[in-house]
Amino acid sequence: MRVGQTTNRAMKRIPLLLAVCVLALLSLGFVMLYSVSPVQESTRFLSRQLVAGALGLAGAILVIWIDYRRLRPVAWVLLGLALGLLVAVLVVGVRVNGARRWFRLAGFQFQPSDFVKLALLVALAHYGACHQRLMRTFRWGILWPALMVSSLVGLVFLEPDWGTALLLGAVGVVVLLVAGVRWLYLAPPLVLGVGAVALLLALNPLRSERVYSWLHLEETRRDVGYQAWQAQVALSAGGPTGVGLNQSRLKALLPEYQTDFLFAIICEEFGFAGSLTVVALFLLFFVTGMVAAARAPDTFGRLLGTGISFLIALQALINIGVVSSALPNKGLALPFISYGGSNLMIMLVGAGVLISIARAASATSEVENAAPPVGAFPGT
Repeated sequence: MRVGQTTNRAMKRIPLLLAVCVLALLSLGFVMLYSVSPVQESTRFLSRQLVAGALGLAGAILVIWIDYRRLRPVAWVLLGLALGLLVAVLVVGVRVNGARRWFRLAGFQFQPSDFVKLALLVALAHYGACHQRLMRTFRWGILWPALMVSSLVGLVFLEPDWGTALLLGAVGVVVLLVAGVRWLYLAPPLVLGVGAVALLLALNPLRSERVYSWLHLEETRRDVGYQAWQAQVALSAGGPTGVGLNQSRLKALLPEYQTDFLFAIICEEFGFAGSLTVVALFLLFFVTGMVAAARAPDTFGRLLGTGISFLIALQALINIGVVSSALPNKGLALPFISYGGSNLMIMLVGAGVLISIARAASATSEVENAAPPVGAFPGT
């Protein structure tokens, strides 16, 4: 009984731990955005991020209040909307640096691929819950899910947004494995997919240059590798405790410091201690999210919680890996911290779904611990 009570108390803390991690990372993002922005731009950037944060928090609270299981009836609607938005952005989207990834309205930009992340996870979780007894077959476990995932990933590739496409594919594979898909069936299409990406990479001069620069950073630090090189300088300049808030000297030299490379400025201003804190918060979020998913009261919650936990943690891992030159440049934002309204809103809503799953898991654990053992007599 004591073990059950301990487990129940631990489960009650998980929603709070998730919320604390998210709010801490979100607050750091607002502070850093104000710190790195030029004086003439700080109000504009921060005000937009605050609006996106407020909308995202409102969406998260709504999802927590209505319960994550209400998403199941609209899973296919969300998937269809995601497909429609991806097609539309290729036709009427704003072209920036040769890519069509954004809709622009009244000065605000929205990236449909951010919405696709959550829509795909809801659809995959719903599919896996509906066909859990058939997921070990090739037709229901591989064929139909592969069509679902590849259609979205393919459209994101066409934008082109390779980083998000690879992220979607990786998280989709994780959800399918948890749903029960056999490795024997999954391995061949996975190998073909990796081979196709490698071939496309070899045929794409821009991304081939990025990989070459990643492998030869010293050689390319004045051209293709300039951004990654400046990030390395920022990481080393921080030392153990950093140079202090708003004291970064390299933000004027580092391109995209507000979005993809904001972690480098965190390392410079807060040093190793600050960067380790950020990594620890993401790790705590991932672990508690996986615990909540494992104890979800239904298959839909288990798959959806796993997908969201991996989505946020893997995106953070890739961003930090790129900034530290452990990975080639992928162009993915740091969740809850980097500038970008649509990404922030979707990450917050996704976190709200995960907290909702954790609350349901806590409630289920409490009911199970309160129930008498099977065969017990009243009063014993």
